[in-house]
Order: sequence, then C-alpha cells, then structure tokens
Amino acid sequence: MCGLAGIAVWDTTGEAETPGVERMLDAMAHRGPDGSGLFSAEHVCMGTVRLAIVDPEGSDQPLSASGADVHLVFNGEIYNYRELRERLERRGHTFKTGGDGEVILAAYLEDPEHFAARLDGMFAFALWDGRRRRLLLGRDRCGIKPLYYWADRERVVFASEAKALLTDPAVPLAVNRDAIADYIAVRFPLPPGCAFDGVRKVAPGTLLEFGPGARSGRERPFHVLDVRGAPGPATATTLAEALRGAVETTGQPGPRLGLLLSGGLDSTTLTALGAGTAAAVDAYSVGYENATWQDETGYAREVARHVGAEHKVTVLGTADLLTCFLDTLWHLEEPIYTPVCLSTFAVTGLAARDYKSVLAGDGSDELLLGYAHMHRAQQEAALGRPWQQLYWDALGWLSPDDRKVLLDEDMAGRCEPAAAQSRAGFTDAVAGGTAPADAIREFETVKKLPEYHLLRVDRLSMAHSLEVRVPFLRNDVVAWALSHSAGDLMRGEPKQPLRDLARHMVPRHIVDRPKQKFSAPAASWLAGPLRPLALDLLHDGAGAEELGLSRTGLRRLATAFHDDPATTPDITWGVVLLLGWYRFVFERLGRTRAERQTDR
Repeated sequence: MCGLAGIAVWDTTGEAETPGVERMLDAMAHRGPDGSGLFSAEHVCMGTVRLAIVDPEGSDQPLSASGADVHLVFNGEIYNYRELRERLERRGHTFKTGGDGEVILAAYLEDPEHFAARLDGMFAFALWDGRRRRLLLGRDRCGIKPLYYWADRERVVFASEAKALLTDPAVPLAVNRDAIADYIAVRFPLPPGCAFDGVRKVAPGTLLEFGPGARSGRERPFHVLDVRGAPGPATATTLAEALRGAVETTGQPGPRLGLLLSGGLDSTTLTALGAGTAAAVDAYSVGYENATWQDETGYAREVARHVGAEHKVTVLGTADLLTCFLDTLWHLEEPIYTPVCLSTFAVTGLAARDYKSVLAGDGSDELLLGYAHMHRAQQEAALGRPWQQLYWDALGWLSPDDRKVLLDEDMAGRCEPAAAQSRAGFTDAVAGGTAPADAIREFETVKKLPEYHLLRVDRLSMAHSLEVRVPFLRNDVVAWALSHSAGDLMRGEPKQPLRDLARHMVPRHIVDRPKQKFSAPAASWLAGPLRPLALDLLHDGAGAEELGLSRTGLRRLATAFHDDPATTPDITWGVVLLLGWYRFVFERLGRTRAERQTDR
C-alpha cells in the first residue's frame, strides 16, 4: 500500500540526506498517491508515499513509538494485526492509530529478536532503532513485497523500487552480467542480485541488520519456507477452510470485492469463494484483439456469470500496444521474459479505476506444483532417467545452438547450464540428495515465485496505484500446502486438491479443461504493432557489449525477422525485450542522472 525509501549514514547526519530521500519518493509517487512523509534523525532519513487502505484517515507514515527512539516505514499489510494488537494491549502497549503498521513497532519493542516471525502478511519495512543505532530491513516470507538496497561502509540506501534507489548518485549504474545471463537461462534475474550491478534485494523471510558494527548487513532469517524433504506438520485446517478464510480477510475492506480473473483454475476458485463471502464481486480480465488461443475471456465470462460477479474486460489491441510495451518496460525495471507482463499492466490498469486493492491467484502453481514442466521432469526422475536438464531447458528461451550465435563468449559461458544452476543453488540441492520434486518446488517457490511472478505483479499493478493481494500465500494456505510433500502433490492430476474444491463451485468442464498458462500473442504483436520497434532495436544493437550480445548474431536475427516475422518469435521476443530494457530503462536512468548533475 506504499513505497518506502531511506538512507542511513554512520559518520554524518541523516538530515543532510533529506533531498536524496525526497528524490527517491518522487521517483515512485505512483505507489502512494494519497500522501507522503519523512523522518530524519542523526543517522537516518526515511520516508514513504502512501496508498491509504487500512485506517485511511490515520496511520500516516513514518510511524514512531511513544517513549522510544524507534521509527518505521512500511509497505504492505499485516493481516493479523488486530489479533496482535489485542495481545500487545494486554501487555501494556498503547496505540495512537487504527492501522496495522503500528503493530510492527509495538511487537519490536516487546521482542526485538523475534517480532517479525509473528507477522502474517505481505510486507517490506525499514525500522530505525536510534537507541541501538540499528537499521533493520525486513521482507515477508514469500517475498510478495519488494525491497532493494545498496550499501558501502558509510551509507545504506534502500527503496521499494530499483529506479528510485538509482536516483542516488552514489549508487552505481551498471549492468549486472550475471543477472542478464539468468534472464537468458531462466527468464529472470536470480536473487539476491538484480539487473543493476551492486543493487541487491532483501531475501524473503529475512531481516537485514545494519549498524556501526554490521555495516555490510547481517542477515537474520525469521521465516524461511521449508519446502524440502519431509512434509510439515499436519494442519487441522482443510484447504477449503484455509482459502475461504484467506479470501474473507485479504480483500480490500468494504462490501465489494475485486479480483483478477484469467479463467484458469486458481483465479476461478478465488472468484467463486469471493462470491460466497462478499456482498458483491467485480472480476477483471484481459483479452486480445483478433482473439487467439491465448484469449481466455470466454472462460472468465462463464465463471463470472455462474457465480454472479460483475465482469469487466479490457482488450489489448494494436492501437495501444506500443505505449503499453514501453510503459511496461519502465515500470518492470528489470528484464523479465514473459509477454503477459503487458497483459498484467493492462488488466491492473482496468481494475485500478474501481479499486485500490484486488485479489489474484499467484502462488498456487508453485506451492501445489501445477505446471506441466514440473511434472515432466518428475516423471523422468521416477523412471530413473536424467531429469535436471529437461527441467532446466523448460525454464529458458534460448537453445545451446542459438546461444552460440547470439551471445559473446563470456555471456555464453555464464549461460551454460552448470554455471546458471550453480548461481541458482540448484546444483547444490541436487548434489546434496534433495529429491527431484523437492528441488523443483524449492526453486519455483523460493527463487522464481518472488522474483518472476510476484515482482511482475507488484510493479505493474503499483504503476496504477493498485495493490494486488494473494490469498494463496496467506500463512494458513501455505501451511496446508507444505504439510503435503512435493512428491505426493506430483501424483495424479496437477493440483488435484484444488480441482476437487473448485468442482463444488463452478461448472465441471471449466475445472477439468487442460491447464493453460496465462499467455499472450507475442508473435502477432511482433509481426504487427511492435515490428518497427523490434527491427530498430535489432539493427541498432545499442547495449550489445554490456549485455553480452553478438552484433553479428543480432544482424542475422534482424535479417531473419525482417524476411519472416514468424521466424523464431520466442527468441526475437527475448532479445527485443532485453535491448528495449537497455534503451528505455537503463539509458533513460543514465540520462536522468546526467541531467540532474548538470542542473547542480
């Protein structure tokens, strides 16, 4: 519900950093159109831009604890804040607001070492304890909310978005070649790094502590998802109970409930549950001009009609596609390979006309192992056949032969499966005896979910000042999923428990149709409205050296694409998006920094 930013300094005063923090907040004003605030003290300056959802009339940030030099900026929502508040009040704590952020402060004062483990929610926060000269950066255990930082021995700079962080002149603007290799190998930069060299992400379920004695940051995990090996303890809550409770308590306060509805199993189930708990439901979908197989609005319309939801559709067509592509690149910040980024940007823009917060079905496929490539790899492993390369190849978009043509020698080496799997921690997991199903769920849930799916949804929805909430990642639902081993969930039909639940609420043929990934007609976009831009980027090749691309290979791809746009659309999309990121994000940030220096 906010964007946060700040700077901690150890040998100078925090007040001097106020202009820098204001610049960071200005760079992400879209995250918080309802207000802003700053706090500065001897060693820290931090602030927020606010999207007011809980306690909209109060709870302006930063928040400060009465009688203690402890201060907080916070993004997200703590769903169990009422329960925590009651407990803390019984222990003598008093509250000045009706919001959820103040509960974090009181919980910290009660138990500075373990407070974060008690939070059920999606959040990122920065907490300054002036008594200890300690800065804590924290992120929820599933990584729903983002938090970037850069640090040297004198300063820590942090923000909800990388482009905000990069307004600070001390933060270097350089391409992280390992992150680009990850984009090529698995479609997204692997954490904790990102596409900007030196900029890092706070790990999910982790507190990062900075202070005079820990200037480089000391990691303090408070809740790391344990998805390997033996299943977790059995839960008394069924999947139906956990999901119903999550939908009831996760939505925006008020009589109406908004949801993103693709027509797939996950969003369909949430929409049906929402219709059973809310007075009225609005469902939002995205379709495509000249409907293709990727357009699922027909299924979504049928679901909405069946459960009595108001259905609203935006059509992504030729006229607005180029603008959508460029806006998506800018707000995405990092290169992520999936054409549905444009779809996400469009549908969240539609929902933002009516809501500040909606629900979405992200997280189900990772926890319940719903993707076909997971099951193919597991089936090979069960037959005693090599499975790692089959799984890894399904993650990428550039074949070994194409890597030889399109990449320079250094980048090709970084993209080799052995190198990429090592960076991902996948090699160690498999070598350590982790079962194939567990290794797959660990990578998909701990690495890919937060930095590929959730990052995309956060950036592209918050671009419209819309917060997307994910009931499948509520604590009770996650606990239910992890009480079942990955191997057990891989047996039978994918996501069988969820299908069994949905069959009681929506037409059976909707539930039983083959899984269809949320997709988009990238090939027709490249052949149509994006063709001039694609050819320009391929011929120009700006950034090729920094990105590890071969100019000879780019010329060959440009010629093939010019002669027949239907040639290798997957490869063309991946290369065009990467070159577009360099021109429209990386170089734009560089120009902005140079202009600011000139103005001084």
